[in-house]
Amino acid sequence: MDIVQIISELEQEFVNSKNFLWSKKTLVNMDKCASLIAEIKANLPTAIQEATYVLSKKEQIMNNAQAEAKKTLAEAEYRAEQLVSTSEIFKKSEQAAQEMIDKANKKCAQLYAVTKENVDKMLRSVEMYLDQNLNVVRRNRDELDKTIRNIYMVALDDDEE
Repeated sequence: MDIVQIISELEQEFVNSKNFLWSKKTLVNMDKCASLIAEIKANLPTAIQEATYVLSKKEQIMNNAQAEAKKTLAEAEYRAEQLVSTSEIFKKSEQAAQEMIDKANKKCAQLYAVTKENVDKMLRSVEMYLDQNLNVVRRNRDELDKTIRNIYMVALDDDEE
């Protein structure tokens, strides 16, 4: 079961809880709630592992872009050296080499920008996912706390009678 399903099931446990006779207080299956909370905790590291994977992919993409830029620069230098035989050819080769270097730098900058944007989107998505699930867990904990306090208050009322 994924974490959203587990949280939905926990939520249903609260919604479907039975009312005490002539009271607004409810009875919740604490064992089931504890089990569901344990499942949530077990599934959270998966989301964290996914975030780590995204970060490792970012580094790989950056390294590939740098390697591609170095390769392109090396090719440009090699071609420039081959063209150096006369003054006119030398000037043309310098110009061509500079164009290749500029092209390689531009391509590298573009790859870097696209990579950064894609990694940012992935991280934003993971962040939103974690925020949503954290908010649901917080709400459920608050509801559980209220329910436990209500049960405790009912038990105290019963003991006083």
